[in-house]
Amino acid sequence: MEAENIYTVIAAKLRQQIMQGDFKDGGVFPSESELTKRFQVTRTTVRHALDLLVNEGLLLKSQGRRNRVRIRKITKTTWNFASFSEGMRSSHEIPVSKVCKAEIVTTDDGRFFNLVRLRGIDRTPKVQFMTYEDTKVPIELFPQIERFDFSVVSLYETMRKEYGVYPFKGESQIFAVLADKFLAKSFAVTEGYPLVKAVQSIFDREGRLVEKVSIVYAPELIIKLTQDAGH
Repeated sequence: MEAENIYTVIAAKLRQQIMQGDFKDGGVFPSESELTKRFQVTRTTVRHALDLLVNEGLLLKSQGRRNRVRIRKITKTTWNFASFSEGMRSSHEIPVSKVCKAEIVTTDDGRFFNLVRLRGIDRTPKVQFMTYEDTKVPIELFPQIERFDFSVVSLYETMRKEYGVYPFKGESQIFAVLADKFLAKSFAVTEGYPLVKAVQSIFDREGRLVEKVSIVYAPELIIKLTQDAGH
């Protein structure tokens, strides 16, 4: 194996351990000396591997102290059609939405309200973004929905309370994508980092299309898949 690739392999192995929960959030990470012995490599190689994990936001580096795991996994059932905000509040988290785009668009399928958001949780003094969502909802079913401020209110709560429409079932496809510059910065990972993307068509009980959405998930988000809401 080429020397310059060894540290990326080590980083991948350590990343997998972190993601599968082998280390607790806030826990002390193995030292450079421990990792040097474990992988039988130089301290410089280990340091390069750790720097990758620090840059991805998986480790918190402290001057003169041991690195600590900074990831906090959040379990979210993606297709029970509760809103992101409701799901986070039920987990005693403070949901945050950053609207990147909110406009009416016309496609071959009709007129839609196109809402693009970063969704995350309050990790004062900063926000930890968990998803990047590009949503289109039909204006015919949701007239004047663009008047709502979706940086403050929930889209699904608005559908139910204001329009009496209940998202119920979805058709979904899953893809692997690589983080571009925007997603890398938003999710605190390196550019080119592998991420999961879901493309969904959501229908109500009457079989009407209520939403077309693509969602890119941050690596620390655990995804549980279900077939329908059941309510």
